[in-house]
Amino acid sequence: MSQRTYFRDAPDPENDALEHAQFAERTVRAIQEIRRQSESSVAGLIAPWGAGKSTALTMIVNGLKEHASIPWTVVELNPWLYSDVESLQIGFFVALREALPRGRKWKKGRERIGNFFVAISPAGKVNGLVGVDASSALEAFGQKVAGDTSANALREKAESSLKDLEQPILFVMDDLDRLTPDELLMVFKLVRLVGRLPNVYYLLAYDEKTLLDLIQQTDVASGDRARARDYMEKIIQVRLDLPSMRPQQQEELINAAMTEIMERYDIVPDAEDLQLFSGAFIRYMKNVLTTPRSIKRYFAQVDALYETLNKEVNFIEFALITFIRTFEPDAYKKITGAWRSEITGDTSSLLRSNKENAEQKTERWHGLLTDAHVDPSHVPGLYGLLVSLFPRLGANGVSSTQRDALARRRSVGDRDYFERYFTFGVPGDDISDETLSALIRRIDQGADAEALETVTNALRNSTCKTCRKVDRALPGNQNAASRLLPHLADIYADAPHEFFSVNGSPMLHLQSTAELALAELNPQDIERTINTMNELSHGALLASIAVQTIRENQELPQTEMLVQHVARVLESRVRGIITTDLASVSTHEFRHVYHWRMVAGKENTDATLRNALTEGPWTALDFAARNISVATTGGAEYLSELPYEILDEVIGIEYFFHELQDEIDQVDAPIMRHHYSDTIDNRRLLALSFLRSRRESTPRPEGA
Repeated sequence: MSQRTYFRDAPDPENDALEHAQFAERTVRAIQEIRRQSESSVAGLIAPWGAGKSTALTMIVNGLKEHASIPWTVVELNPWLYSDVESLQIGFFVALREALPRGRKWKKGRERIGNFFVAISPAGKVNGLVGVDASSALEAFGQKVAGDTSANALREKAESSLKDLEQPILFVMDDLDRLTPDELLMVFKLVRLVGRLPNVYYLLAYDEKTLLDLIQQTDVASGDRARARDYMEKIIQVRLDLPSMRPQQQEELINAAMTEIMERYDIVPDAEDLQLFSGAFIRYMKNVLTTPRSIKRYFAQVDALYETLNKEVNFIEFALITFIRTFEPDAYKKITGAWRSEITGDTSSLLRSNKENAEQKTERWHGLLTDAHVDPSHVPGLYGLLVSLFPRLGANGVSSTQRDALARRRSVGDRDYFERYFTFGVPGDDISDETLSALIRRIDQGADAEALETVTNALRNSTCKTCRKVDRALPGNQNAASRLLPHLADIYADAPHEFFSVNGSPMLHLQSTAELALAELNPQDIERTINTMNELSHGALLASIAVQTIRENQELPQTEMLVQHVARVLESRVRGIITTDLASVSTHEFRHVYHWRMVAGKENTDATLRNALTEGPWTALDFAARNISVATTGGAEYLSELPYEILDEVIGIEYFFHELQDEIDQVDAPIMRHHYSDTIDNRRLLALSFLRSRRESTPRPEGA
């Protein structure tokens, strides 16, 4: 099956993947035998919708016309083409008359068929055949042949003429399962009571289940399935059941289609991809893709819509999501609607307390799928597929390792890629992975200002998502790492400094990307890159946070060089502070003191800080005040905690008790934290309160 025929639903005898030709040959022989044993008969070609009935019919007709030992006149009549039952009746007899031989010998026979039709046709004006008003022609014809002859007598004359036929006539009728109940009964009436004339045979093609449903709706069966079947069996003498698609044929069709599409888009699935698709097929899909039409319909959807997403999503997962969209449309809509929160683990899901166990969760989801009109027999398989695509539905949730794997695979279960599967493209607020990778390579190959600006804008506009993509694209691109770091520092200055956000913290993502970029640097670029970062307000701080993480978690040859140069620029910042009154130093500037201690080591920094306290312009109160940390909540910053250990390590906590004894005695304690904005007066007030609380909880030496 070529991808060029996925949207083709016409008979296709040239592509006989299901061995219909063999069935057609056997059917031709069966029809020949039927003619040998009876003057007229009705056979039914039975198969579900989409199983290839029309293709098999085409092969049978060709076989009768070209290869049968006795030539046949084949009349292909599609009842579905007629607008109403009267037009259908007219079309039936016109087709029979046209099938009779031409010439003077058969002029009388054609008139007899016409007379018989007029005798049994409905009174009054009937609509014309295929939209053409034929009433005038029929009335003229009726006037020519009308008389007092009864319908039975006219039938006998018609039978007498048809017995002389040298070539039998085969009426082939397709698409009976598309008729209305009334139209279907008219076809059966024509076949049973009118059309069963000598040398006239019938081959009716239909989906049995649908026909039984239609007959059940008529007065013939009155809703009784058994009566509907009995009625149909009175019409059909010979059943010709088209063989169902065998499992091997099903697999061959699916494998051929998948291979063709993957080759077209240069896709090489890995073992995990193959296992995912194979598992979904075995548990669920094979029970749905049971006909050639369903397979073609499925792969038509995959092929038509994947092109705009090539390499931007995981192909196998896109194919599976497409399967749900094609065959379970109500469930598909729920994935981006009512179910989205739970399957993606976004805000509302994280904040919801869910105490159900695995069994209860499975039962609940089976109910949700049933409510989405999923066939009950398909519910377990579809739920298993959803769990495979969205691991958060599983009993154990998703680990950090699994999250990383989802991102690497560009999985629908990853928050950065979810939207792409349902918008059939990269959303406007996102950047294509292929584009980003190409931009990183351009930046690496030279100072490409345009590429650098595009990546920087993406980082600024969608920080968390773009950072995660940069993290995957940056390894191996040392020059790009060096050129991006100053821009990361610039964006870091404006990023919300919150540690927690249900959608990801921009601050933490920038820190992680800076860590990766610093680790990627060529040693000869380290000094220059750190100096460039230090020219920006937050460059030294970002470098400090990243290099501390590298030192703790990685063993790199360039770690000590990174530490050395970050410590150097931090020290240069602190040297400008130790000669300044701390009341005029900003919180941001004083953070460099903390980071200098962490990177350079307390043994290398604290003597300088101690000297600024005892000999320089720093006061005990302002040093304690400046060391109070800041908490960020809802975008607002509040003063938080006083780290006593820093005071103790630099000069000793007793120094502050001694220097600030009077001020500590006068302050109320304790004071509510997290309610004070970041001003020097509030810092001093909180520092004294914290110190009083600490002093009261600290054992005092005798005589103190």
